Amino acid sequence: MVHIVIVSHADLGAALIRAAEMIVGPKEGVYAVSLQPEDCPEALTERLTAVLEPLAGQEVLVLVDLFGGTPYNVSARQIMERGVECVTGVNLPMLLELLMCRDEMPASELAAMITEAGRDSIKNLGPMFRKTMAANANQVSAG
Repeated sequence: MVHIVIVSHADLGAALIRAAEMIVGPKEGVYAVSLQPEDCPEALTERLTAVLEPLAGQEVLVLVDLFGGTPYNVSARQIMERGVECVTGVNLPMLLELLMCRDEMPASELAAMITEAGRDSIKNLGPMFRKTMAANANQVSAG
């Protein structure tokens, strides 16, 4: 099993875990590490280290909310030291896909798969709906 660590601003990671568990049920090996407004980067580093140290030698995939932010910067140092995988831009579809497939493939393959799943889950609904409505209108006028 690949362990999942979500590193985020505020409580985004914990909220994503709660939302995912609402859909797929409770899961083991999923952790949230949060940067709170009053925290310094060192405090986040300590919390992330406390989660990662017991997982040493196991496969870990770190999901970060924002590329370039403090959670990313702190995670990047840990990734280089510990050799864990990391994907930025975490969203609920990525987490769900990961939870359903994490027993089937290594963390490196999961990282590639969820990156695509996250990207594919982003849709601009306005143009999609307008196209469907226009097609339906054309069928009605043709019929």
